[in-house]
Amino acid sequence: MNYHLRYLPLPDVTEGMVLGAPLILTEKGVISFSLPEVHLLTETNLQQMKVRHAEFVCVREEDTRSDDERANAWAQTEARLQRIFRAADLRQPVMANLYEAVRAYRRT
Repeated sequence: MNYHLRYLPLPDVTEGMVLGAPLILTEKGVISFSLPEVHLLTETNLQQMKVRHAEFVCVREEDTRSDDERANAWAQTEARLQRIFRAADLRQPVMANLYEAVRAYRRT
């Protein structure tokens, strides 16, 4: 089964959604609340996030597209990234790392 990640504002997150990335909330530099990746969210979790002022949550959703649709979407994304970075010198380590980080993010 294929999944993709979405970042949703907390009011759009509902019980039963699955975290796509670890959630770590801090207060004054101290971790006040954390949940692991692939955690199934409960109403209690959502209440705790609200109390601790979480704004966005990364959730994992099933990707119902066919393999061809996913391949086409990735080709379009790759072409867009190449347009965005067309003037960048990807031989420079910082720019190459940035490009790869954005590419990896878009791949999910």
